[in-house]
Amino acid sequence: MTGPQFQREHIKEKRAAQKKKNTLTWAIGIAVVLLVLAAVYFLPSLGGSKADLYLQDGFAIGDPNAPVKVEQFSDFRCHYCRQFSDEMEQDFIKNYVDTGKVYFTFRNYPFLAEDSTAAAEAAYCAADQNKFWQYKELLFNYNALAGAYAESNLVDYARQVGLDTNTFEACLAGDAHLADLAADKAYTEGLGITSTPQFNVNGTIVYMNTLIETVDAALGTAGN
Repeated sequence: MTGPQFQREHIKEKRAAQKKKNTLTWAIGIAVVLLVLAAVYFLPSLGGSKADLYLQDGFAIGDPNAPVKVEQFSDFRCHYCRQFSDEMEQDFIKNYVDTGKVYFTFRNYPFLAEDSTAAAEAAYCAADQNKFWQYKELLFNYNALAGAYAESNLVDYARQVGLDTNTFEACLAGDAHLADLAADKAYTEGLGITSTPQFNVNGTIVYMNTLIETVDAALGTAGN
């Protein structure tokens, strides 16, 4: 094929190729926009709530006079601790703490990784401002990521839940709670606890899979 006919066919082919390229560009652009919108929609769910829980007081929530006392022993790098936080804790609080049946206390037992202690210390600094329960959501949300407990990130989490970051940073820099963490560790190991999460239910040590039945039994014994 030569002459004008060849030129016409060549031009048609170039136009078709350009049209295909434009269509692909638009498709990629739309996909990117959708991904950005999805990120904007879903990523805020990783943030911690700022709302206080029922009778929130430092590491404890609930009525101190509740018939059942439950202590949770946890490491922020612990996968199963995060599982409890994500899948069981909300219902546990709703059904047992908010109803006045259980007084629930969180105990730090950082032993899995070097930065577990950094996260636990930050948790104490958040508890100083009575925002531990909100702050710990972020510690667990990011617990699988390397660098999640670097000081800059710990401060950013504090900002997200509305803490006074100057006070928080001073708390971290001053190692204000290392003695408290040592006391937590001694108390935990004194109960014979060597893994996380474990729970102390009115003096009975249990794992996550038997927590509810043990609490129900303790309530039955207490006449509730």
